[in-house]
Parts: sequence; structure tokens; C-alpha cells
Amino acid sequence: MFRFVSLMTLSSCFMLAFVAPAVAADDGQAELDKATQLKVTAESLEDLNAVVDHAESAIEKGLDAENKKFAEQLLVSSLVQRGQLFAAAVFNVPAQETQPGLRAMQFRQFALSDLERALTLDNKLVDAQLLIGKLQSLPLGDPSAARKALTKVIDSQDAAPDQKAEAYALRSGVQKEDKDELADLNKAVELQPDKPDYLRLRAQHYYQHEKLNEALADADKALKMEPDHAPTHELRGVILLGLNKYDDALKSFDRAGELAPDSTSLYQHRGDLYRQKGDLNKALEQLTKAVELSPNSIATLLVRASVYYELKQPEKALADIDAAIKLQPALAQPHMMKAEVLAATNHLDEAIAHLEKLLQAAPTNELLLNRLGTFYLMANKPRKAIATASKILEKDPSDYSALRFRGDAYLNIGKHTEAIADFNKALAQKEDDDSLLNNFAWVLCTSPDDKVRDGARALKLATKAAEATGYETPHILSTLAAAYAETGDYANAVKWSQKSVELAQKQVDSAKPEDDKTKLAADRDQLKKELESYHAKKPTRERQTMEDAADKPAPDKKDGPKEDKTAAKKPAETGSAATAKP
Repeated sequence: MFRFVSLMTLSSCFMLAFVAPAVAADDGQAELDKATQLKVTAESLEDLNAVVDHAESAIEKGLDAENKKFAEQLLVSSLVQRGQLFAAAVFNVPAQETQPGLRAMQFRQFALSDLERALTLDNKLVDAQLLIGKLQSLPLGDPSAARKALTKVIDSQDAAPDQKAEAYALRSGVQKEDKDELADLNKAVELQPDKPDYLRLRAQHYYQHEKLNEALADADKALKMEPDHAPTHELRGVILLGLNKYDDALKSFDRAGELAPDSTSLYQHRGDLYRQKGDLNKALEQLTKAVELSPNSIATLLVRASVYYELKQPEKALADIDAAIKLQPALAQPHMMKAEVLAATNHLDEAIAHLEKLLQAAPTNELLLNRLGTFYLMANKPRKAIATASKILEKDPSDYSALRFRGDAYLNIGKHTEAIADFNKALAQKEDDDSLLNNFAWVLCTSPDDKVRDGARALKLATKAAEATGYETPHILSTLAAAYAETGDYANAVKWSQKSVELAQKQVDSAKPEDDKTKLAADRDQLKKELESYHAKKPTRERQTMEDAADKPAPDKKDGPKEDKTAAKKPAETGSAATAKP
């Protein structure tokens, strides 16, 4: 029996089927076909973008189980390939790019996003983990994320030996402990003993940790594998320079120069070599060539500034330092060097002002605080020196430099007990610092406070200071004489006081035009007065009660109860100005 269905019912059923169909298992097939066709010929970033879009669309629209698996594999390979393109852009940002750091960071983020997404679909992708580790190992990367990714490669059963070796080598650069860094480098070399790259990395590690013979052995092994590799010859030269084998180092640099004639760093290394040998003119010639080839090399500018200073051309030294500051204003090292040069050329007020301004941007920087405190002491501002040292010692009670200059500053204002407390802590760290031994001995044998004086200990410390300086330093022999006088041995007090006067007279007689002959003569006359006192069997007594000088310091005056020969006479040789490692 037939049943009649109304037109309205038929129409409604038809519309329901048309408007809200179920997602078919093959509705995404057309998108998958497009993605597959594009992937075969994909070369550019735009091509891969299209492949990713079509593959994602195919999965979203619906595929059967087999095709969905294929689509996900296609998506994963495309994401990894696109991530590799972004990573290549990170490693090849043009040197002339105005904001290479920003562009590199953007490319790196794009690469990481693709690689991490691919890993959510397939967590066994060794290449992706390795590339993530490499990207996160770069400056401003995430060392923790790098270690995590690289450890996964190392622990993976799917990773080939060469991939594990690379992961060990990369992980060595983001390890927290030196021992872990070396352990990783050893594993990389063990897995691929014929790969010179890992030998070079380990050689650099040994060099940086002053294991120069081990570093040289690795560099020589790498050269046997690649005899014409210029950077290895350069590295070998740097290591030999560290071993003071100047002639051999020069041969290595020259060979590297034959293989890479436009290398700026080779001229810098030769400049540093000649500087260490004492041939400053040759050093300047090499460094000037390096600056001509690479005028924006901060390291080269700072090394040449040091040479200019040693050649007594401070204006040119400051010009190079200012050029380095202009290139990278936020870098602390050029500012520190500028302050050192200013301080050592009787512009102590400018040096202090420069560091005070720099400290505004980094108020807790211990290196800046240490130098500023020392300059305050040199500028006859002991109370400012004490306040500065105390800031450092609040964070690090064992900071040697702060203990030293605070102890000297306490002497300048007559606080002998406080000075002795700081000197004791400093001496526990460095027993052979002749300046510390001298100043400590001086207060122990010359203080007017009976409870402070300790002649026996003063004699022990002063003798050690005299031995360390070969009994040839006038003010230290003066302290030795004072220590003998405090113990009642005036015969030896006269003996060493007489020698201190004789040595001081020699300094006056041999003074160079740039030396302060008036100051040298004043020091000699003071030593003569001490000698007269010992002839009269009178010990020396001294308590200084200096107050901070006016805002404008007097750079021609020396600090401390005894002249401290550790005051800076030239810019300190520091990391940024040191020869760059290859």
C-alpha cells in the first residue's frame, strides 16, 4: 500500500540534506592533491607556504585514515623544510644589514615555530631537534631549551653518530659547568675523531682555560687533516703566542695570511705579538692595517689604543677608544679603558666623572664600583672610596679589590683598626701581594695606638714584601726599616733605611722628562728624615686624618700613608682589548 508524502515533507528533507551534510572522508582530497603537486617542485618560501596551507586545508576538510596520515607527513616535511629556510636566513643575515640582530631574531622565531609544530606531529624528528638546539645556542637564545633539544638528539636511538657528535659539540657551548663542556667535546671527538671541527672546538676550550699544550696538540691534529685551513693556522698561532713562542706563532700567522690574505684578525694577532715582544712600532703598523681593513672592529681599536698609550700618545689612544664607544655605546670595556687612560694622564677628575656617569646606567656593576673606588682613593677622597667599597662588600664580603682599597682608605682617615680588619681578610686571599704586605706592615709598626702595633708581625710582612720586590723598592725598604725600629733593632733599621735613601736618589738621578722629579725628590727627602730618626733610635709614628678633597681632585697627589705602586700607570689590559680568539 502506497503512502503519500506531502510536498512540504519532501522539500524539507531535501533542504536538510543539502544544508548540513556530514563531513565526507575524502572532501579534502582535492586540497591534498594540490599540496602534493606543489611539494614536488617547491623551492621557495612562497612555494612551501602554499604546500602548508593546502595540506592543512586538506586535513581540516577531511580525509580517510591513509590519506590523512600522508597529509600529516607532507605537512611535517614542509614545516621542517620551511624551518630550515628560516634558519638559513638566521645564519646568513648580511653583514651590512642595519638591524641584523632584530632580523635574525625574527627569522629564528619563525624557524622555531615551524620546527616545534612539526615535532608535535612527529616527536622523533632528529633533524628538527638538532636545528632547534643550534638556533637556541645562538646569542640571545635560550640555553636551557638548547640543552633540552640537544639532549633529546643524544638520547635518541634514531640519531646517527654524526648527528650525536654535532649535538654534543653544540651542547658543549651551552653547558653551565666547564667540566660538562669538556666532557661533551670529548664525546664529539670520540664519535667523529676524523672531523677537524671538533678538534678545533676542543682546542679553543683548552686555550680559554689556559691548557695551552693540550690546545696545541688538538690544533696540530686538525692541521694534519686539513693542512690548508687558514683558521686552524691562526688558532695555532694564538696558542703559540700564549706559550710565548713568538717566532713559531709568527710563522703560523704568516701561513694563515697566505691562505686568507684579507683576514683582519691576522694583522691584529701580529700586532699583539709585536706588542708582547716590545716592538711597539711594528705592532702599530700591523694594527693600523687591521683597522684599515675593518674600521668597525672594536677589539682591534682597543688593542691599538693600548699600543698608542704605551707609545706615549694618549690623544690617539683616546681617539681609538672614543671610536669604539661610538660603535657600541653600551659596551662597558671601552668606557673603562677611557677612564684608565684619563686617570693615568693626570685627568683624574674626568676619569671619575666618566665612571660616575656610566655607573648611573649600571649602579650595581662591581667592576665599575671597584675602579671608581680606586680612583676616589687616588683623588684623595677616602670617605667616598670607603662608601663605594662598602657597597661592593655588602654583596660580596670577600671581594679582594674592595677590601684592599677600603683598607687603604681607612688608613688615610686614621682608622687603623678598621684598616687592619680589611687587610687581614685580603691577606687570606693573596699572601704575595707586595703592596698589601707593605701597607699592612706599615700600619702595624707605625700606628700611634699601642693596641694596634705588632712589630714582630710587621717585620714578617715587610720582609716578605722586600723579598718579593728584590730589595730594590725604596718605599718597601722604608717599611722594612720601620718594622726593625719597632722591634728595637735600630742597626737593621738604619741599614735598610739607608738603602731606601740610596735607591730613591737613583730614581731622582735617572728621572725621565715625563717623570715627576719634584715628587721623587720629596719622597727621597722624607726617607732621609726617617733615616735621621733611626740614627736617634726613634721609631716612626704616623696617623693620617685626611678628609675628602674638594669636588675637583688633585691628580698630582698620591694616596695612602705610603706610596702605593699598584696605582694604575697605564690602561689595564682586559678581555675586550685582548687579542680576539679565532
